Amino acid sequence: MRNLFIFVLFIGLSAQISAQRFGYVDTDFILENLPQYTQAQQRLKTQTEQWNQEIQNRQQAVEKRNADFLNEKVLLTEEQIQKEQEDIDFEIKAIQELQEKRYGQGGDLIKLRISLVKPIQDQVWTAVKTVAERRNYGFIFDKGSDLIMVYTDPKFDISREVLLQLNPNAIVKEEPKTTGTTSKGSGSTSSKGTTRTRANNSSSGAKSSIKANKNPLAK
Repeated sequence: MRNLFIFVLFIGLSAQISAQRFGYVDTDFILENLPQYTQAQQRLKTQTEQWNQEIQNRQQAVEKRNADFLNEKVLLTEEQIQKEQEDIDFEIKAIQELQEKRYGQGGDLIKLRISLVKPIQDQVWTAVKTVAERRNYGFIFDKGSDLIMVYTDPKFDISREVLLQLNPNAIVKEEPKTTGTTSKGSGSTSSKGTTRTRANNSSSGAKSSIKANKNPLAK
């Protein structure tokens, strides 16, 4: 009896889901065609290069100081040796702390990436929602996420429409890519094809680019 109830419930849920309209969006395509995203990437790259140079300069300075200290060590008193060694150790520790501050968990790089990407994510999310409601879609999948889909039908792709919703004068750099075989980041569900999905929890902090944390549908 219990199995019969579960079977009936499953059939009912399947009927409800099949009645929904599905679409998909390629956030990679959208972001690459948004000038504000390109500008954010460039700003992040410039700031990262400045931080790297700052750390590198301090590392080179302390390495030179340590080399000079080792060469002159025989000429110094015990007190001078202890003082110089403490100063060098202090600077090395300060550099390590600076690296952690810039690139550690919750560090400056992550904070800057969030501050640059979050407004763009919100804009894309709003545009996707607007287009989905206009087309009366019940579900929208993201090809730019870690969701894997085995088939995509271009007629269900709303990427260009979302892009034009964000920027009516957008100059498209490339067309959204469609796929007929299993690949990461391609997706659609329609009455013409069976879609298989697999969730994959990954950390956006693993990459130093903005794309690592760009999925506008991950609300």
